[in-house]
Amino acid sequence: MVSEPARAGAPIDTRELRRTLGQFATGVTIVTCLSEDGGPVGMTANSFASVSLEPPLVLWSLDRRARSFPHFAHARHFAFSVLAQDQVDLSNRFAQPGTEKFATVDWRPGLAGVPLIPDPCAHFECVQHATFDGGDHLIIVGRVDRFVRYDRRALVFAHGRYGAVAPHPGTAGDAERAADRRHPYDDFLVPLLFRAYNHVFRGFQETLAAEEATGPQMRILAILSAAGPTDEETLLTRTMLSQSSYAEARQALLANRFVRREGGELLAITDRGDAKLGDLLDRAAERERDSTRALDGAEAELLRLLLRKLVRHHEDGED
Repeated sequence: MVSEPARAGAPIDTRELRRTLGQFATGVTIVTCLSEDGGPVGMTANSFASVSLEPPLVLWSLDRRARSFPHFAHARHFAFSVLAQDQVDLSNRFAQPGTEKFATVDWRPGLAGVPLIPDPCAHFECVQHATFDGGDHLIIVGRVDRFVRYDRRALVFAHGRYGAVAPHPGTAGDAERAADRRHPYDDFLVPLLFRAYNHVFRGFQETLAAEEATGPQMRILAILSAAGPTDEETLLTRTMLSQSSYAEARQALLANRFVRREGGELLAITDRGDAKLGDLLDRAAERERDSTRALDGAEAELLRLLLRKLVRHHEDGED
């Protein structure tokens, strides 16, 4: 959807303005200070920005309606903890109003006792340098007195949702591309998917063999668990098995009472089959973590998201 440009002088649609500003990706910080009685104060902010290197200045914008406004507006010292991609829960926690934000957070005191959030991408500890009127916000500029950078990937926010930082494929250097290209077809998605499948599924095969179940059986159980009673023609199509592999797996599942016939034409998973599938999936998840340890958590989740999108496109097309 493309928004209509507002006419010059026309009233601003603040809701549409917020959505349009959301097109700009930002990092996510938790900014902290101490209250007048020395208690920890903190809130999530993505308005953090660099201002100057000489002197070292940063700024952020504080909503005048925030409960913590009086504390931050008058705080001499404050700090930013730049959140890492696995700290979404912390961001959500500090984005909510309330006084119990620090109850389960293992924070430590920094300069002047200001709280520092654990395990971020970076810390910036500041002294208030200046403030400026920013409409419904107060713009606070801080002079950086101390900072530290950690080797973690940053959490980002855009389009109204969280995201993760990943290298853009177009920014890889020649040496990096050469190191990654071991086959002449490495620029093609399908061969890469096939090779990745073979590498990762080897581990699954070991797990399945230990459980006296095969890959085809697991596919059938997974589809029946998600879709409910299903006819065999659809099952055969969805499992992408040969007729003989499908028939062998189906017979084994029926013999072990993991599936049952329903209405003559349909197969359905049994409670025994659901329990078996749950056990297989738990073991498969352990093996997957071993097989994909080259990816961090955000990269693995992004890969799942993209593959689901690709699968959904083709399955919706077939339906």
